[in-house]
Amino acid sequence: MESIMKPILFIVAPGFEEIELTAPIDILRRLEIPVMTAGLNGLSASGAHGIPVMAEMLISSAHAMDFSGIVLPGGPASWDLRDTPAVLSLVRDMHEEGKLVGAICAAPIALEAAGVLAGRRVTCYPSVKGDLKSAAEVLDSPTATDGNIVTGRGPGAALEFGFALADYLGFADKTPALRRDMCMC
Repeated sequence: MESIMKPILFIVAPGFEEIELTAPIDILRRLEIPVMTAGLNGLSASGAHGIPVMAEMLISSAHAMDFSGIVLPGGPASWDLRDTPAVLSLVRDMHEEGKLVGAICAAPIALEAAGVLAGRRVTCYPSVKGDLKSAAEVLDSPTATDGNIVTGRGPGAALEFGFALADYLGFADKTPALRRDMCMC
């Protein structure tokens, strides 16, 4: 599975929460899981705290068939993700194909808008909990995995969210060693 896995697509939108983008990407790349970044409004974007990031491609060039999943970092960018038809289309397509669909912090509002949370157990940033009306249950936990949907609560859960993504992708046997290497034990 590892050698033939297509990349996981992370969407980079202006105002993204930096740690929610970089920590999960770091975890996946340390495990040699391929990752690609796609800019929402161009190749460069600044995060919620002014850290600039350069994406590898534009979202307009992204097609679900080229990826093993999609991940949406949160922060103020979450509302732009929720309101962008190309994001919602990619989320729906990947969900329908049974691929990984991940979101952290406020970004699960985009999953709600895409219509993929119905009956699922998820987690999110506390202030958007009421926006996830179709979810079966919104948990107060760092991460939640229900089927192909993986969610994270917020910035403080960014590393755990990265590990939850890796576990979902079939790397659970390698995450304990990486946790030790990263002094997380």
